[in-house]
Amino acid sequence: MKRKIFIGFIVLSICIVAGGLYITSSIEEVISKLETIITLHQVGTLREELLTDVKTVQQDLLLKDSPHATTVDSFVRNGERMVEQVDGCFDCHHARPTEKRLEGLQHEILIYQEAMSRVYTTRANEERLGREKQVAFHIGQQIVYQIEEIIESSSSRLADRTQIVSDSIAETKRLLTLLVIAGPALALAIGVYFVRGFTGSVETLITATRKLKAGDLAHRAEGLRDEFGELGASFNEMALSLNEMIRQIEESQKRYRMLFERAGDAILMLEAGGENPGRIASANQAAADMHGYTTEELTELTIQDLDSPEAAAKSPDRIRRILDGEWISEEISHRKRDGTIFPVAISGGLVEFEDEKYILAFCKDVTERKQAEEALQRAEQLMVVGEMAAGLAHEIKNPLAGIKLSIEVLSSELELEPEDSEVFGQIIAEIKRIETLLRNLLSYAMPPAPQFASLDVNRIVEAAIKTAAFSLKSPTQKTHSQERKEIRFVRKLSDLPRIFADPAQLQQVMLNLLINAVHAIDRAGTITVETSIDGRGMMEIVVSDTGKGIEGSDIDKIFLPFFTTKPKGTGLGLSICKRLVEQQNGHIDVVRNSEGGLMFTIRLPVEQEREASVG
Repeated sequence: MKRKIFIGFIVLSICIVAGGLYITSSIEEVISKLETIITLHQVGTLREELLTDVKTVQQDLLLKDSPHATTVDSFVRNGERMVEQVDGCFDCHHARPTEKRLEGLQHEILIYQEAMSRVYTTRANEERLGREKQVAFHIGQQIVYQIEEIIESSSSRLADRTQIVSDSIAETKRLLTLLVIAGPALALAIGVYFVRGFTGSVETLITATRKLKAGDLAHRAEGLRDEFGELGASFNEMALSLNEMIRQIEESQKRYRMLFERAGDAILMLEAGGENPGRIASANQAAADMHGYTTEELTELTIQDLDSPEAAAKSPDRIRRILDGEWISEEISHRKRDGTIFPVAISGGLVEFEDEKYILAFCKDVTERKQAEEALQRAEQLMVVGEMAAGLAHEIKNPLAGIKLSIEVLSSELELEPEDSEVFGQIIAEIKRIETLLRNLLSYAMPPAPQFASLDVNRIVEAAIKTAAFSLKSPTQKTHSQERKEIRFVRKLSDLPRIFADPAQLQQVMLNLLINAVHAIDRAGTITVETSIDGRGMMEIVVSDTGKGIEGSDIDKIFLPFFTTKPKGTGLGLSICKRLVEQQNGHIDVVRNSEGGLMFTIRLPVEQEREASVG
């Protein structure tokens, strides 16, 4: 644009200078022509005066010797003025032909003057005087004709030249008028051109700015040139940069929003000030799932609504500490929507956003950790108890064996009454029961290390089922009406790969579960054993029965040591099963069977060889 303005200024200046020069030269030319016309008119005037002077001299000649004759002095002055007039004609520049005519006229006037002199000096001879006077008059008449011819010729040429000059002046006037009109028009056109280019470019940029202000970052400033083109390109690049920056900000916001919403721990944004400090401004899905609300419902609550009564009482003090700049980390209790109280580990601090203060709080449900800590504590306690029990059982076993041997010797050597013999038999049975309890206690407290070997789980299951079926023939497996139980074993065994495990321990676990299932059935029922591979690469062994099952929350205690529902049970059988399964790198759980009774599920890893070899 600068270059165009500079070029336009130069063009306009050249036009103005050229117009000025033309006007000046035209004026000078017109003035020159007018001066020439004036000079010609002056020459014509001089010729008219010369003609007048000649006619005056002719009149003086005719009036000589008459009452109206002029004086000699006057005649002489008229003659001298005539000569001066003709001499003055040579002061103007004339063409060569004109000069020659003037020279001839001058010569004729001089002859005329001489003839006039003779007329005035001749006195004696009247006839000669008359002849001289006639000759002088004839000469003067010839001069008059010549002057009139010159005047007529000059007048004709003067008229032609005057017309030419008039036409030239008119043409010049028209051109000057055109220049006077065209000059401002040209300047106006150039001004309009540049103003339109400038205002159009500015309007384009203003429109683009308004679009950008309105958020239309896809709009581009097009059609601009020169400096405005560079400015438009910079504007477009700025729009692209803003678009890219906004895209990055939006992506960053999406990432942070996704991290916020998909975080595994509960995250809450709380209002730190205002009329309702602690109001939940925002919450992620994990917080909603943890407390049993939706995210929208959480934003209608305060943190005190989620705290347990004891934690809610201390909430103002925690908020005050956070406002003082402290980042707190505590373990408190929260309350779910259904009223369940559960432990959480919280950490929170103050953050500022758009001149507003908020509390960023992280909450983690530590129920499992608490349970694990309690389980670890119980395990440590059980370990101590187990060590003590193992030592105690070892110390009791030998004296108990001596007592049993002594009672057996006495019962065999003494002659006892039937009642006494029955008493001795009961003593020996109770001693055997104590021995069984001590063996189970030793097995739970100090289980033997597993001996891994490649085995077929289905064969272990079949052997355990046969043993459990054989146990039905025992007298102890009769109903109260002394009828044998009618128990049907159902096998649903899949084609399984061989795994590495301890065959003896796995058979002990299976036999214990099957014997318990047999005991749980009063008269008749079904025991089902299924084997399969689940979707996670684990081998499943499911043992379910249709027995009487277990009541209430006792199912959660079923694997605890010394917990039993049998009148004469030790409460260590299922505890030992759990310990043995875990030694095989597996786990066991129990649920209630939909058909009554319980359903135990054992899961063992199929890929056990590496772990076994490492162990």
